[in-house]
Amino acid sequence: MGYNLLSCSGFDTAGGWIAGGGCMRGRIGIIILFFIIALARKWGGEELGIDFNFWLSLVLGIIPYIITISIFGNYKVAFVVGLAGAIVGGYLGGMILGGTE
Repeated sequence: MGYNLLSCSGFDTAGGWIAGGGCMRGRIGIIILFFIIALARKWGGEELGIDFNFWLSLVLGIIPYIITISIFGNYKVAFVVGLAGAIVGGYLGGMILGGTE
């Protein structure tokens, strides 16, 4: 059974008023992941002087998040996978390709 974030098919949508269902939590997870990546860029990249590739971090963070939540439907597992991909992609990509200004 597949899960779709756009149409909320496959998710249990009953569960509360704000972010109660798994679909809405999955959508909000993408937004939270984006802001965590932006904070990692600001604190780790600019403040500490460590190279951080923002675009590679977004690609390796959000795309695995969407794939994982589409397969498993669990936003917690998808968030951990997306966060790990974003951190590895950002700092490893910064070391290899250089940071983005």
